[in-house]
Amino acid sequence: MYNSALICLGANDADASEQIVNTSTFLESLGEVWKATPIYPSDAEYAGDSAPYLNRLVILKTYHDYEALLSATKQYESGVRARAHQRYVAIDIDIVEWNGAIMRPADAAARYFRKGLNLFNIK
Repeated sequence: MYNSALICLGANDADASEQIVNTSTFLESLGEVWKATPIYPSDAEYAGDSAPYLNRLVILKTYHDYEALLSATKQYESGVRARAHQRYVAIDIDIVEWNGAIMRPADAAARYFRKGLNLFNIK
């Protein structure tokens, strides 16, 4: 049985768009990307005085369980950040919903996430 993950990607480094595309490709190795928003801009909502972000929401259908998917995404995220050596966020990967359950309430309520949902036409 497939699990469904609604994942929010964000980056605000100089190569943010490239990192989001690369991370989307990585997610394809973990399951089927069922739906993805275009890359869209947002303000740095929780990052204080920071550069604006680029974001993308991805709905991933996967056979992995939550802990395995979380581990894989955080390991990927850490690797990208370690190689980047940049001032801003090279990539942020958050599993906001898992099989319809909200896992990260602050992200689910954030403007950048709601903007992505509107791009899906999900309320």
